[in-house]
Amino acid sequence: MLKLAIAYLGTFLRALIIPCLLVCLILVSFPSPTQAEKVMSSLKFDTSSDVVEVLAIYETSYSMQKSIMKSLKVNNKLIKKATGFKGFSLLQSQDGKQVIVLSQWQDLASYQAYTPPSTIDPSKATEVALPPAPNKTLIFEVVSAQTAIAGATPALRGKEAVVRLTHLALKNPESRSQVLNQVEEIVPSILQNQPIPQSVILLKELESGDLTLMTNWNCSAMFEDVGKPEAIALRNDLTELVDSKQSLYNATIIVPAEVKKDKESKKG
Repeated sequence: MLKLAIAYLGTFLRALIIPCLLVCLILVSFPSPTQAEKVMSSLKFDTSSDVVEVLAIYETSYSMQKSIMKSLKVNNKLIKKATGFKGFSLLQSQDGKQVIVLSQWQDLASYQAYTPPSTIDPSKATEVALPPAPNKTLIFEVVSAQTAIAGATPALRGKEAVVRLTHLALKNPESRSQVLNQVEEIVPSILQNQPIPQSVILLKELESGDLTLMTNWNCSAMFEDVGKPEAIALRNDLTELVDSKQSLYNATIIVPAEVKKDKESKKG
């Protein structure tokens, strides 16, 4: 009788273990809503509002990049609660020469009203130094935002995103409208280049009128087949009017604006 009971118990336990293992595999395989939200974090680009894009540029070297990136990650956590903040991304140049904080703001006034924190959490003080002041800060408006796929939303997404920034500095301010027209004309051809980008954002600096083309790919894995993006080939008539500089960056982190939940939803 005892042997029969033990045999029955063994059969029962085996039958119970298999469903438990399946449940564990499902939980491991599928990310939680929080994980999925982190993976899909994005910066969307909108031309229909007063949104401004701010590029805080830090000149670095390979030996300095890691420490500066770490301090910027910690120091920018508080920015999520700022009024008018819409998101930011840390861009790390592939040549090791720059780190850029790209932040989005509801309008110019909200950015100008923001005061960066002057201190870091005391618990982090021994681990992380305050980041240096940026070498340059540029404020842009979005002139146009186009995608390779019709109807898609122009956005920077995911942990594998790569960005190419093409800065076009005017040699003569009087040629501003001419340069703008020429750059707008070449955007469709950029969207057809291999590897095909997700979107091309045309930015105009508020102070100088200089232009920047932001081309992005949301997954670097595609480069394995067709190679890394090459610099944009500018027409001769355009190079006579601007000084250009192009660099590739890895988007190491993308942080959207903090979503405030309604009190009623919290109660529920």
